[in-house]
Amino acid sequence: MKVAFNARLLYAPTLRGWNRYTVNLLAELPKLGVELYLYSDRPIHLDHLARLPTDSYQIRLSENLRYPVWEQYWLPQQCQKDAVDILHSPFNFGLPWFCPCPRVLTLHDAIDYVYSCKPSKWYQKLHPQALQMRLYSWIASSKAESIITVSNHAKGDLIKYLNIPESKISVVYEAADPNFHQPILESDRPRVRSKYNLNFPYIFYVGGWEGRKNIPFLLKAFGSAQLKGVKLVLAGGSEIQKTELQALAHQLHISESLELLGWVEEQDLPILYAEALCFIYPSDYEGFGLQLCEAMAVGCPILAANSTCLPEILDNGGKTFNLDNTDELAKLISNITVDHQYLQKSKIAAKQRSKFFDWGKTARKTIEIYEKLM
Repeated sequence: MKVAFNARLLYAPTLRGWNRYTVNLLAELPKLGVELYLYSDRPIHLDHLARLPTDSYQIRLSENLRYPVWEQYWLPQQCQKDAVDILHSPFNFGLPWFCPCPRVLTLHDAIDYVYSCKPSKWYQKLHPQALQMRLYSWIASSKAESIITVSNHAKGDLIKYLNIPESKISVVYEAADPNFHQPILESDRPRVRSKYNLNFPYIFYVGGWEGRKNIPFLLKAFGSAQLKGVKLVLAGGSEIQKTELQALAHQLHISESLELLGWVEEQDLPILYAEALCFIYPSDYEGFGLQLCEAMAVGCPILAANSTCLPEILDNGGKTFNLDNTDELAKLISNITVDHQYLQKSKIAAKQRSKFFDWGKTARKTIEIYEKLM
């Protein structure tokens, strides 16, 4: 089977979000007999290519073209030249109107339509860039013969907000990167703790700090728990957001108990999760919530918001809390930091649930979708 991927976003070295999904899927498909063709108008970053099996792919780079020309003309012409069986875009957009082969789109969520990018003023909807992105997304979702999304909740939103027929959508879960399932060397634990100056028990969060991630809620709940000797460690965010959170921490009188790491190195993440008392995910909108899989894979206890897809992904691998007030989360934090037996049971539950998510399974289900179209 010959499958072409719109791989143009893999020019960036970052391995987060859409790129993480794409690289992990590309690494598994060749093991199941798929011949990969990677289409881009910019060189693909070598770090991503290093994750793929040797000789499992061919790269096709176009000349320098305006994006609409590349998407609508170059892509289908290249599909025809290579005689591929499927064209797959894993990035929410990026499929041509006409194509000589079936098209598959991974549409991770409907956040742009439901939450994060809702313009507060009518004229923002008419901004050329906003209109352009909506056009690209509409073309891709309209013309794709099959759409993959990453949770049942996301599927419901695609049907409700984008009016995509249910019969066109398949749910295929993501998973944690393979390195999260590797045994952690005991000698690496103190090294990573020392690197980030974490010589104390801590509660962990990693991810974006934008509005829907609900980080102020987490700070308020942590302050209400009034823990002694335990700190709240946040990884991610920007300098502006860091200043805002520091100001809030000062108001809540928890400045001495808050550590803001910024973005941390990928290879350190498994240990940062594993060394934490628990991982807390207070987000009020997610399409999948990959951090839950990462934390579960290393046996880190999890407390997650009872919102959107998070209860679906977490299931019995952790505890959920409501977002109407901070009392419930504060109580859960207190329990997990003082009850050793409860902490150990939470680690076992997280590890057990992690076995449900696997990139090999993701690849097999994706191939089933390809085969139905063929």
